[in-house]
Amino acid sequence: MHVTSAELDQLVTKEWEKAAASNNGRSAIAVLKDGRLRHTLVTLLAGSMLNDHEKPESATLQVLRGSIVVNWEGESKTIEHGGLFVLPDAVHNVVANEDCAFLLTSLAG
Repeated sequence: MHVTSAELDQLVTKEWEKAAASNNGRSAIAVLKDGRLRHTLVTLLAGSMLNDHEKPESATLQVLRGSIVVNWEGESKTIEHGGLFVLPDAVHNVVANEDCAFLLTSLAG
């Protein structure tokens, strides 16, 4: 399977529309799967968040548009457009500084 940058851009636009229509200002869609490896596109509108949750076995995120803040155990990290980040091994949350989209890469159970 292959996803072009144009296809990914189209997905971002479509998912932003879904986020705007939702009550929580967010949307997510599986983009690619390979065995346990998952690539999920997540969109968040400005000010919306993913509440506290645990990290999967392994997980990174890359911000495709906008910027986010990841908060955990009294620490935080801002990741801006293009940034790639290894999620902490701790309960964490994600807050959108502005409308954003990121690709979450993780291992599924």
